[in-house]
Amino acid sequence: MSLAQKTEKSRGPIEVIEYKGVNIPLYLSPLRGKESYILAYYAEGQRKRERVSSLEGARKRAKQLISDLNLGNVHVAKFTLKQTAAITDAVDIIRPFNVTITEVARQYAEARRLLGETSILQAAEFFAKHRDEENSRGALQQITLPDLVTKYLAAIVKKKSKRYVEDLTSKLKKIAKAFTGPIRDIRADDIDKWLDGLTGAGDRTKNNYRMALVTLFSYARDKNHLPRGQQTEAEFVTRFDDKKSGKIGIYTPKQFATLLRYVDERFVSFVALGGFAGLRSIEILRLEWEDIWFEKGFIEVGRDKSKTATRRLVPICPALEAWLKPHAKESGPILPDIRNEVHFTRLFHAAKETLNDEKGMPRVKLVHNGLRHSFCSYRMAETKSAAQVALEAGNSPKMLFEHYRELVTEAEAKEWFALTPAEVRKKIR
Repeated sequence: MSLAQKTEKSRGPIEVIEYKGVNIPLYLSPLRGKESYILAYYAEGQRKRERVSSLEGARKRAKQLISDLNLGNVHVAKFTLKQTAAITDAVDIIRPFNVTITEVARQYAEARRLLGETSILQAAEFFAKHRDEENSRGALQQITLPDLVTKYLAAIVKKKSKRYVEDLTSKLKKIAKAFTGPIRDIRADDIDKWLDGLTGAGDRTKNNYRMALVTLFSYARDKNHLPRGQQTEAEFVTRFDDKKSGKIGIYTPKQFATLLRYVDERFVSFVALGGFAGLRSIEILRLEWEDIWFEKGFIEVGRDKSKTATRRLVPICPALEAWLKPHAKESGPILPDIRNEVHFTRLFHAAKETLNDEKGMPRVKLVHNGLRHSFCSYRMAETKSAAQVALEAGNSPKMLFEHYRELVTEAEAKEWFALTPAEVRKKIR
């Protein structure tokens, strides 16, 4: 490579003369300390260079060359009939774009130099796809995830149940602390890493967070914060296999008796309703004494109190009646002065010391959702009817078998449902 060519490459053209699709760059290339310019162009299949002493002269020569190139005067090489036919076809192909075959060849050569082994067609398809995506993104309303969470919760507060809104608020606010940037910049891989890093969370809990994000991202798509007609990044987040992990345990009759015997007096009704009637925590917190039909022998879980928004009746066994009646009132909530499930959990954990022995060790290990799971398991052993237990628990038989059933004997079931206060005092002294 000559010194002049190196100068051209390092400095780049000072000006480009363009006319009818043909470009001729002009390079400053002093010769012996005097002003001098180089014109570079293609003719007869080769790259040619001409030196001109002044910038004005270089401009004039470039325009003349362009005119000659367009007229074909510069191309004096002889072509075979086959080559002539190919050139004619090429000219016809590019005619709609108003560009010369010389310019096409120049751009092709430069593009191949930049792309290497990648074809120009592949590069063009890639560019077109991402250009459309960027145009689409440009039309979107930008919003950060925390602002989106605020907007979404405000939109559903009067349309969804209080329980649903509280649960989703808890999850989405935790997510908003982890992802503070624009929602359109969040990728499935980012969410996967965050879910994997959730300490103390089982696969089912992680799936619940995943579904909260899917719901939020779908809302963002509907409100023009994400491209419409496309799957959101949340939908590509890994789904955890929660059927193989996070198995729910149950209490033995003796452990249940220990709970009833030593639990803080404020929570006796809660433990009894969970273990003898299988009510969910949120359902017990919503329950009022008017819902306890002692005379008819049933608990009414109304639509406004049921987690599934379906009314059901749950039988009151003699043991449950014996535990509830000392605490019964004419009206008011079963557990007064408790705002929500989070508040209850905090109070219950603060009172766990009553379950410890003289050495400060827990007399019974608490099991997540253990009261409801235990009820379903022992009630199944007692009734031999999945349909009946599913109706009482407010679940489908399929859900009952998948999540709320452990194999226990009929004798254990009889022992469980016979745990009146008197029986507990006999067992646990």
